[in-house]
Amino acid sequence: MRGFTPLENLSYKSTGIRNRKFLTGFTLIEILLYMGILVTVLVIMIGFLWNIIFGSLKETSYQEVQQNGRFALAKITQEAKKATGINSPLPGSSSNNLSLLMAAGVTTTFDVVDGKLRITQNGSSSYLTSDQVIVSNLQFTNLSYFDTPGTIRIEMTIDHINPGARTEYEASINLKSSITLVAGGAAAPPFVIQLHYRWRNDDGGE
Repeated sequence: MRGFTPLENLSYKSTGIRNRKFLTGFTLIEILLYMGILVTVLVIMIGFLWNIIFGSLKETSYQEVQQNGRFALAKITQEAKKATGINSPLPGSSSNNLSLLMAAGVTTTFDVVDGKLRITQNGSSSYLTSDQVIVSNLQFTNLSYFDTPGTIRIEMTIDHINPGARTEYEASINLKSSITLVAGGAAAPPFVIQLHYRWRNDDGGE
């Protein structure tokens, strides 16, 4: 067998070096680089998914307080329109409960018990708000004038329950509405409920 010339010998050695480098796989720097890229992608994906979940929880909290507020005011308005008079509070005064005189001398009352708005009719009570919210600052003001059916103003605050002080459950609503009774307790015509919202920002502001 003939020997290699110097040029051929160099080419052979160079090829061997390339083959050995290929067989050794990725270098440590390359592995760290790929791992860094993978971790970055995972962090971005997790953050994106969390934002979706966070936004969904926030929206659900808002809807919960809105629905409770609308239903509570609608029920109070419905009963007030059927009432023949206001037992309490007296004209010009305010109270945290409302007592309406209905037909046949029956009374309907509204008050707050354990953070839930309660209605009592004929000795039977039920709640108008869910366990997911807390009703506070409830106030009924009698704005009635002499020789009028009566007018009552309602103010209350509804907060979403948030024992862990988590931002996604921070939702609050302030409600104000004025209702004028119908003479003789006639059937109520279509009515419009005015809602005044106060949402809490993520940083705790308003």
